[in-house]
Amino acid sequence: MIKVFQKSVSVLFVFCLFFSTQLIQAAEALKVEFDDMFFQSQVHVQEPSLGGIDPLLWRVGFTSRFVQWAHIKASVGASQLLYRPYWAAPNAESVSMTDVTGTIHTYFGDIYAGQFRIPWGLQSQDETELWLPRTLLYERGFFPLRDTGVGFHVDLDGHYMDLAVHNGEGANLTSNQDNRVFVTGQWGLKGPAHSNLGLSATSGRFIAIGTPYETRIRGLNAFFGFNIFGLGLQLEGSIFQTFSQIENTDSLIWHADLEHPIFENINLIGRYEQLNPNTKVVSNVMGRGYLGGEYHSKDNVSRLFLFFVKNNESIRENPNDMFLLIWRLAPAAQ
Repeated sequence: MIKVFQKSVSVLFVFCLFFSTQLIQAAEALKVEFDDMFFQSQVHVQEPSLGGIDPLLWRVGFTSRFVQWAHIKASVGASQLLYRPYWAAPNAESVSMTDVTGTIHTYFGDIYAGQFRIPWGLQSQDETELWLPRTLLYERGFFPLRDTGVGFHVDLDGHYMDLAVHNGEGANLTSNQDNRVFVTGQWGLKGPAHSNLGLSATSGRFIAIGTPYETRIRGLNAFFGFNIFGLGLQLEGSIFQTFSQIENTDSLIWHADLEHPIFENINLIGRYEQLNPNTKVVSNVMGRGYLGGEYHSKDNVSRLFLFFVKNNESIRENPNDMFLLIWRLAPAAQ
């Protein structure tokens, strides 16, 4: 019995020594690097006599890599960057974790998990890459921008696929409140002139905050865009169908963006977008147009935008046109 005990202790000691060695080597190899910083300040003047300074949008992020085949990326910032869906509870915090993702790189593609931007069309791109503010799709919460889940990404000769299983209630949650999930996928092709053509699709279920019944949702998105020497175009449309015991709806949201250089550091930018909350009935269709431009530094770290924004509603017109002045600073690691 004593010999068996001594042998067990010896095996345990060797195992602990080996495990401790591996931990020490991993700790020595662990590198935490600053790789993300984003600040955006915005002032608006809105009819009839409104205006002011909007909340500061900001984000700071880091990446750590302890082995060649895995890394972790995390960022913290303003909660407005989360863009939670309309069926979820609003976020009461002013500062939140915006992205927390661990990724494993394999021969077949990347497997990731955590809190991340959901692959849905062109407007799911990073804040630093946007020409204009987020569209009505995210502003009105028809789909979450960031969410918690797991995903798989593969890219081969410009062809890419992204599949994600996520809770559908938006980011900054500690648990899945309604015990429902979404499955979202994106398939596309990137080609010359930074062109990007593809489709996105989603299907899921949710229980809206304050309601006892379940809603099923499915959606489809088609997009196309390019950018060559500053001249850019983005076209994108999404349709969502919801089914519940109260009502069924078909929502249509689309936008068209255009960017045209006029000087080395100055671009003209325009957009028209529209949101129809229910094409099945006569509903208040929202339209919004942007016209303006931006001045950027040579390295694009600093960008100054000025827009006139025209809002219109099909049923009840509100006096809500405005001017927007936006300054964006994105000194990411160069």
